[in-house]
Amino acid sequence: MGKTSKYYLLKLNRVFVWVCFFLLIIFVLSGYGIANPELVEALTGGIVTRMSAIYLHRILDMPLLALLMTHILIELKFALARWGVKDGKLLNVFLIILGGFFVGLLILMNTVRY
Repeated sequence: MGKTSKYYLLKLNRVFVWVCFFLLIIFVLSGYGIANPELVEALTGGIVTRMSAIYLHRILDMPLLALLMTHILIELKFALARWGVKDGKLLNVFLIILGGFFVGLLILMNTVRY
């Protein structure tokens, strides 16, 4: 019996969860490295300095938010299916448009400076 797209989507979602988890740990650690560089530098044995913390914090925000949004949309698809919404092309198009909107919003928020 062949595996369905739902099976692969669930597996992909689990990978996203683990990647988000590790990125979030690094993101939080780098945030503390900006706010309290002496403590984080001591805890990491000098690996994370204030400058590296700023760099990590700046480059990880978009990948973390994009992965988190993808995880949320996959879970939303499964939740809507559980609530009786028919799984089909219309639902997939809606979720892709919703995801595109939020990723576009994230890119806009990340690039526009005031």
